[in-house]
This record gives sequence, structure tokens and C-alpha cells, in this order.
Amino acid sequence: MYNDDKKLITDIKRRKDLDKNLPLFADKVYCADFEYACHKFTLNYFTIKEMLEDKDIADDSYIYECIMGIDKLVGIYLADDRDVCDADDINFMNHMRNMVTKKMKILTSYTDAFELYEYILNRKEYCFPENEDSETEEAFSDYNADTFAAEIFNYIFQDNDKVVVNTKIQSMLGQLPLRMTKSKFYDILGQTLTIYNGLEKGSVDEFAETVVTTALLSLPEGFTTEYTGLYDALSILKSADYSDLSYEEYKKLVAVLDKSAAFINDVVSDYMMLIELINDLYAMMLSCKMKNHISDGCMRAIKVISGIHEAIETNREISDDIYHLLISVEGFQEEAGEHRLMLDAVVTDIYTSYADEIAEIGMEDVYKKMDVLDKLLSGSMFADIEEKNVYDTSPADSEYIISVKDGLIEKFTQLFSENNMVFNRAVMAKILSGIPVFFNSQQEIKDYIEYSLNHCSNRSEVKASYIVIKQMMEE
Repeated sequence: MYNDDKKLITDIKRRKDLDKNLPLFADKVYCADFEYACHKFTLNYFTIKEMLEDKDIADDSYIYECIMGIDKLVGIYLADDRDVCDADDINFMNHMRNMVTKKMKILTSYTDAFELYEYILNRKEYCFPENEDSETEEAFSDYNADTFAAEIFNYIFQDNDKVVVNTKIQSMLGQLPLRMTKSKFYDILGQTLTIYNGLEKGSVDEFAETVVTTALLSLPEGFTTEYTGLYDALSILKSADYSDLSYEEYKKLVAVLDKSAAFINDVVSDYMMLIELINDLYAMMLSCKMKNHISDGCMRAIKVISGIHEAIETNREISDDIYHLLISVEGFQEEAGEHRLMLDAVVTDIYTSYADEIAEIGMEDVYKKMDVLDKLLSGSMFADIEEKNVYDTSPADSEYIISVKDGLIEKFTQLFSENNMVFNRAVMAKILSGIPVFFNSQQEIKDYIEYSLNHCSNRSEVKASYIVIKQMMEE
């Protein structure tokens, strides 16, 4: 199979029989995409059936609605013989995909919000004697700021891999006591933005958007209405007086936080599986014309999918024959993935090099659709396939960088003026733990760690940071 494909690619590059070979190459790409999507879908679809049997679906009505929508299309395009994609079905897939994406944006914002209050409550934990025990007391008994600072520094730089080192720095910044003025925080934002000087404006915009959403400076549509239980929980956490908190109030807030986190975890897990199912089914629908040209392994996978579909439709258990077939297709996903990647590696080159020839034989739409298939089957599960957002590829100069910085400072200034110091520190710590490393030297990092630990007089905060960081370093 690979040798035939390689020969075809070689013939195209030699401009041999392009009117025949360009369509043939497109068919091979579509077929490879269908097979890869099919094998991925099979395993996740089986998991969905098990979840339905165990009633292990998160408490979100759209999840079940989405499963039923997927199952309906499975009946049409996989269990049945349909090999032509209907425009209404594509619109329905787009609607489901957009709805799941919308839900995930809302849940991500809630995750960011609750992480801020987790940060605050973690630093309040050891304000109460009830939370003290002999183990934590013993762990903290030999604490010395300078010794601990040196330990953190050595932990960060024990690796030679820059990516690992930077990740460690970011994780430490998120847990060290934060002793930083607002102006210093703004300076750091500015220093980070200068990294993007000369790069594409789209990259600058994406960084700024990440900062804005992480700090909850911009909330997604439906934030206040889509999950009223989470909104009520967040309101409780927002209204608490963290400067004068009783133990009973602390326990209540922790319970609210834990319940919300558990709910988000369950719903997000289900939506992550659903978006994979949607993407893979979408890809199979777009390439369904190749359904009659797939390998024997993929044909068995379709039989498995059909059997699962029948079990869902009739509310019965999956038959033993389908279980045996499922076992027989294990390992095919990896092979299908390698085949797809081999073809995908040359798609862009062929499309750009032979654009005129592709247009002459009327296959522009066919080749353009390959980009959609690539996005659906990529690791970026929520990739924009409708190109609604325009990415600015023009270079970002100093003036543009300054304008973005000023815009961020304006937003943060308003946020900080509306909230207390405890909340503001949580926001700054979260932002610092997520942005590219802003230090210029190892000495600056060492100085920051030492200053942070030596200038925190709040025993509860120091102890919380100490215990969390110790656990992180021991993992």
C-alpha cells in the first residue's frame, strides 16, 4: 500500500498524468482519513454505549441530546449504505460541534474562576487549628526561607531541557507567595509582550486573549445562564469575606468549591469524548464516498459500529460477536494513523504546486476540503473549521505591542480596583504561572524566589506554599 502511494506521489512530482493522478491522490487521502477516523470512532463509540448502560452520563441534558444526534447519523452513514453527504446533515454536525465548543468555553471560564478561589482558600487553610496535624507540623518544623529557596532553585535547574525548566518556573510562580506591586505586574506583561515583537499580530492577539480570558476579564456568551448551579456557587465564593473567615465559613466554601470542581470534571470529560466522536464522524461523512474502497480491517470496524448502533437503538447489550470483532480491530488505529500522516505530509505541497492543474480538472473544492479533514483529525479538537476568525499574519511592531499592553493594563486596572488584594493576588499568580518566562537570567529567578519567601509574613500562606511545592518537587 505504501509503495503504491509513494510511486503515485513521485509521478505527481514528475508531472506525470496529472489529470489522472491528482484525482487518484485525492481519493487516497480521503480513504486514509476515513479509515483513521473510523478506527478512532469505534473505540469511543463503544465507551459511550457502556456509559449509557451504566447511566454514567454527566448531569447536562445536552450531552444525552448530542449522543442521540451522533447515533442518528451513525445509522445513516455507517450502519446504512449512504455514500453521499447531505448538506442538512453537515449543518447539523456544525451545530453540534459549535454547541459543544460553546459549552467547553463556558466550562473553561468556570474552571479559571474556581481556580482563583482555590488559590485563596489554600492559603487560608492553615489559619485554623482544626486543619493542623502532626504530619504537616512536622513537615513545616524545619522550614527556613533561604534553605527552601535554594531547594526550589536547584529543583528548577536540575534539568537541561529548556522546556522542562520553563514549565517548572511557571508552576513555581503559581505557588510561591506573591509579593508584587501592580506596576511590577504590568511591567512583566510588557516584557512578555516584547517577545512577540516582529512576529505575527495574530500571535500577539492570541496571547492577549488568553490573558484576558484567564483573568475573567472577558466572559463567554452564556456564562451566567448555561450552568446556573456553577454561577450560584461562584456567587457564594465571590461574596465571602476572606479577611475575616471563621472555620465554619471556610468549610462551607471548600465544600462549594469541591462540589463545583467535581461537576466540571465530569461534564468536561464527557464533552471531550463527544468532540472526538463528532470530529471523527464529521470526517467520515465528508469522505463517505470512499466507504466502498476501505480495507478489510476498517470494514470490520464499521460492523462493530453498526452492532453498537443496533444495541443503542434497541436498548440491549452488545452481542458477543461484536465484542469479538472489536478485539480483532485492535491495533489498526495506529497503522491507519501512520498511513494518513504519510499522505498528509505532501497534501499542502501538492495543492500549492499544482493549483492551476487542480482548478483545470475541477477539483478545487475536493482539495480544499482536505484542509477541513486535517483540522478535524488533528490534535486540536476545537480547531476552527469554518474560518470565522481572521488570523492577522502581518508583523507586530513596537507600536502594536504597546497598544496591546495599554489595552491589557486598562482592563486589569479596572479589575483590580473592583476587587480586594486577596483576589487580585490570586489573579496575578494565575497569569504569571501561564505566561512565557519573563526572567532574563538565573540570578533574577533566584532573587525572585528568595524575595517571595522572605517577604511573606503570613504563616498560613507560607505553610500552604511550602507543602504544595514540596509535593510538586517530590512527584
